[in-house]
Amino acid sequence: MERKKSIDKNPHLALEGHVSESKYFFFDTDPRKKQKLAIVFGGFEKCAPDFEIKRKTYPYYVIEVPTGGRCRLEIGTRRYELKKGSLGGLVPGVPHHYKCDKSSPMEHIFVAFTGSDAPLLFEKSSLQNGHVAALSKPADVFYLAEAILKKGLEKTELSHHLCCVYLRALLMEQGSGMDLTGRSDTLAMASYRKCRKYIDEHFSSLFSPLEVAQACSVNIRYLSRLFKKYGESTPHEYIMRLKLNKAGSLLLTTALSVREVGYLVGFEDPYHFSRNFKKFHGLSPRQYRGVQIEKPLQPDKI
Repeated sequence: MERKKSIDKNPHLALEGHVSESKYFFFDTDPRKKQKLAIVFGGFEKCAPDFEIKRKTYPYYVIEVPTGGRCRLEIGTRRYELKKGSLGGLVPGVPHHYKCDKSSPMEHIFVAFTGSDAPLLFEKSSLQNGHVAALSKPADVFYLAEAILKKGLEKTELSHHLCCVYLRALLMEQGSGMDLTGRSDTLAMASYRKCRKYIDEHFSSLFSPLEVAQACSVNIRYLSRLFKKYGESTPHEYIMRLKLNKAGSLLLTTALSVREVGYLVGFEDPYHFSRNFKKFHGLSPRQYRGVQIEKPLQPDKI
């Protein structure tokens, strides 16, 4: 009588290689359903020395967060080293090849996901169309990767929602302080950050983007191009939004007059201030204060 072949009831996902330890989670994501961001599965693997995966394609976006060891990763024609302190990203349809360092096999947390927001999140995180980048904020990224793993394994009613929130935060945190060494737009991004930082620190006293360009030693047209490429608004819009949000806060937390509030955020003409405030907030400064609070608080240091 032929004996039945025993089947491992907890198989590892690394079919082409081996892992010595693993834990996985899966969600009931329907790949055909249009969603902004949805995780399909993820987990942790401690790879064996012979760990190797070679694929012509893959249907999901994947992020790799190494927690130890090393692994060579080829994405298309490019070759990288995955190790602690780096973040790897794969996109659908691009061939890739993992091969562990036999003397120091990789340990990693990974997440496979889909959704219409995935391409933009990859772009903002510097992973682009498949890339390995140095972690810009190692502590934050590790914390968020471990949070995804923990909540994914818990599988509560809110696990998928929370994991997607953490995944989005992880990619945005990486993007907010990414190391662009080796990319062609390094100097442009550095200039953008310098200009934006100057605005953040001086917006109350700024009258026009030209002041920013002069202070940061860039051409005004170049400043506009930087904000168009890396920002979500023009330099003028960015300055104005900061001014008017600060004005709204002052109206709600101080007893300063509308004229005084306008002056503190750089408007010498009260009419010009009120007109811009209403256009932005939908209410005049007096209406905004009256709707939100019954009686303004006493003046405080600003």
